[in-house]
Amino acid sequence: MQQVTTHIQGLDSILKGGWNCPSATLVAGVAGSGKTTFALQAICESAREGKVCLYVTSVNEPATVVNNFVSRLSHYDVSRISRGNIHQISIDIKSLDRGIYSFMWNLEDSIEKIKPEIIVIDPITIIGCSFDKNIRRRFYYEFFKRMKKWNSVVLVTGEMSEKEIEESTLGYVTDGIIHLTNKEDRQQRNRYLEVLKLRGQEYIPGKHSFSITSEGITVLPWQDRTTNREESKLLETGLCGLDYMLCGGLRAGSANYIGGPTGTGKTLMGIRYVKKGTEQDEKGIIVSFDETKNDILNRAESAGMELEKDIRAGNIEILQLSTNDFARHFHEIQQTVEKVNATRIFVDDVQKHMKTMEGTNFIQHLVAKYKNANITLLMTGTISSGLPLIGEAGKKLHADSTIATCYVADKLNLKKGLIVLKNFNSKHKKEIHEINIDENGLEIKGILPLTDIIS
Repeated sequence: MQQVTTHIQGLDSILKGGWNCPSATLVAGVAGSGKTTFALQAICESAREGKVCLYVTSVNEPATVVNNFVSRLSHYDVSRISRGNIHQISIDIKSLDRGIYSFMWNLEDSIEKIKPEIIVIDPITIIGCSFDKNIRRRFYYEFFKRMKKWNSVVLVTGEMSEKEIEESTLGYVTDGIIHLTNKEDRQQRNRYLEVLKLRGQEYIPGKHSFSITSEGITVLPWQDRTTNREESKLLETGLCGLDYMLCGGLRAGSANYIGGPTGTGKTLMGIRYVKKGTEQDEKGIIVSFDETKNDILNRAESAGMELEKDIRAGNIEILQLSTNDFARHFHEIQQTVEKVNATRIFVDDVQKHMKTMEGTNFIQHLVAKYKNANITLLMTGTISSGLPLIGEAGKKLHADSTIATCYVADKLNLKKGLIVLKNFNSKHKKEIHEINIDENGLEIKGILPLTDIIS
């Protein structure tokens, strides 16, 4: 059986290749969970490849409303409809009043003429909703049985809770079920995608975080539990003490987070991580939301790191982003990564953007994109109120490694400390080590006695 890409960033990894063709998949969730965006992204990106697509829309979503909505998405091009790549059929009241079987036969006539490779029915639940439950069940069995002969990838959406999915006939007749949720947790909306069923195909189970931006949907897959992650390549950070604490370094293609109060050396660690890459023929970029390029250069120089030569050689690029235009920022970062051919990215202080849903989605979007591209990401965040919040921030970002900086008080001095809260393979040193910063640079030194962590 042939597999085709889903055109949803990260989803092919979860489905271990993409959609089976032919197949019929239910994309279900409550209102606002992202079902229509999901379906339209799949169909519009397929049209971009030159595939012929059919979008069957309900009476609640006339073509003008759909066009106005999806034209805000960067992957949508209304001209594809006029060129014949995307065909639209509206499910109106009159066609449904003539009977659901009449609708099915008319739809099949259109499919025979158009011969689409991708079909979206948005939503399937509007068809036969006013009919007896037993009649509707028989119709769904017949309708999905006929879909097999269309030789297409069919996506049907349904406004349904997880309980309704379990009780619905659609759960039995479809080849796959993808459940989208959009839940509020601590005044923050979190989106998750879960594959509940995928007939004849392996997939990565669990709830996978996803975000919606002007780029559309990006999914951040949980790592496949069947792979041996310990065999992954480890990257040196440029700080021997930190590599020791991480039992080798950062895993290649991972996302990593360092959180802590101001003045504890987080930015210098990030710069050193990118600089170390250049010593091993790896190129990198430094993304700063607050500091200018000169600020970064001066900070690096004060710690004994010369970046100008690497910048001139095209090994390092510094990107300053000073607004909240997240869609533009995403494109700028992407263009810079492609220009430099970067394999290491350092993003300085993401915490200021984690206070809003839009900003959180932007950062999660970056994490998902570059983990899927096997680029190793290191992020910092300024958090001054303790280790639990740093751990929560790392969890929200699905960080493979979460590292905390802090201030530690002993009888005579206030010292800077570093502790690894989480590492991808659960192997790491659990003691607090001292951070020393002087004119020679930043160094991770020996173990600090367990005294008072004050921030």
